[in-house]
Amino acid sequence: EYAERRDFLAGVLTGIGLDLAPCAGTYFLLADFKRLFDGDDMAFVRHLIETRGVVAIPPSVFYLQDKDEGRHLVRFAFCKEMTTLEAAAERLREDAR
Repeated sequence: EYAERRDFLAGVLTGIGLDLAPCAGTYFLLADFKRLFDGDDMAFVRHLIETRGVVAIPPSVFYLQDKDEGRHLVRFAFCKEMTTLEAAAERLREDAR
């Protein structure tokens, strides 16, 4: 069930131009957004909330030694109901049109 959700969200995220890190044992997908957005992870998350109504996690808060390491990354949780992921997918795809 989670593999189906992960694969669905991964397809959406790569479809809009995000580069994904491999994911095998977590409920999150880590995506690099630098090709799509000029700003840091906090600004990108705010952008998603304000323009698409989609919430993601800015991972730079987890990079205690070097915050710049997570500057162009964002985490998306796929441990949600499929209807929630489908609604987010529609909103995210609006940017790609």
